[in-house]
Amino acid sequence: MSAYLEASAGLRPDDDEEMATNILLERRARRIAEDDALRLYNRVRQLEKEEEKASKRIQDTKKKAKEIVKLRERNELVKQEKELRLRQLQELIELQKIENARLKEEAQRNKIEQENKIFAEKISVVQQTKEEKAEYERMLAESKLISRKEALEQKEFVRKQQEDARRRLEQFKISRLQMAQDEYERRLKEEVEAKLQKEREIERLAQLELELISRLRNKQTEQQKAFKQLEAVLSLGSNNGGGSSRQPGKGSSNPAAASASSAPPQSGEPTEEDVARAFSVYDRDGTGEVSVLDLQGLMRDLRVPLSAVQLSQAISQLDPKQQGKISFGEFLLWWKG
Repeated sequence: MSAYLEASAGLRPDDDEEMATNILLERRARRIAEDDALRLYNRVRQLEKEEEKASKRIQDTKKKAKEIVKLRERNELVKQEKELRLRQLQELIELQKIENARLKEEAQRNKIEQENKIFAEKISVVQQTKEEKAEYERMLAESKLISRKEALEQKEFVRKQQEDARRRLEQFKISRLQMAQDEYERRLKEEVEAKLQKEREIERLAQLELELISRLRNKQTEQQKAFKQLEAVLSLGSNNGGGSSRQPGKGSSNPAAASASSAPPQSGEPTEEDVARAFSVYDRDGTGEVSVLDLQGLMRDLRVPLSAVQLSQAISQLDPKQQGKISFGEFLLWWKG
């Protein structure tokens, strides 16, 4: 312990300053790591939310598919019931036809038997008097008239039965068509209301998107103004202080901003068009992406060269999934941030 105190007493002021500087640098590196961890945590939370939304959409799709299957099964059942009723009605009509034919045949047979009987009686009474013959002829005429009347009545009865069956079938078809028309109008109305509701929701989201874009542009304008004010203050401090210098990267995790603050003053900050033009030089295939190996050259073209540590931090921010590619949108957001 005494030896340590003696060694500490023998330290030079330059050593103390170097130790303080190392502590300060380590503290800044820790803050940068904490900021990176916070950004990664926010990205993980966003991905989890997207996964939940995707799961919900999948469940909704499966639910709709089940509803469609149930609706098809119900329609098939209604169709089968309709076909069954039609078959039963046809069977009833066939049975009625058979019964009518049987009645007709029975009437014809009765008629033939009656005529045969009358003919036999006529043969038996041929020898009777003319008065009996006249009576017999009268009775025969009356019998024929009655038979003809019964046949006509039976025929009219069969015709009425057929007309009633046909009328009932037509009424059944009309009722089924009316039910189908009502169901179609109901479903059409539901679809139209759902479409109108969805259109209103899309209009609201579009308006919200326009508002957010306007607010984002205002924020970018304010950020550019603040950046220019900061450059003006730093330039004024550099001219007045002489020996004082601002330490790069303080309070920011963006290596591009840190390098820009420590770099010599330029004629002006690169605009979005300059950034896009420099990015397109390394985007040789026109895919909107560049390799992480081209990041150092791209930053050098934008007059913001990066050190090895800053380059590593920038790659970890721009390519968190380690795919080896950087898109223009992510690079522009990172550049502005």
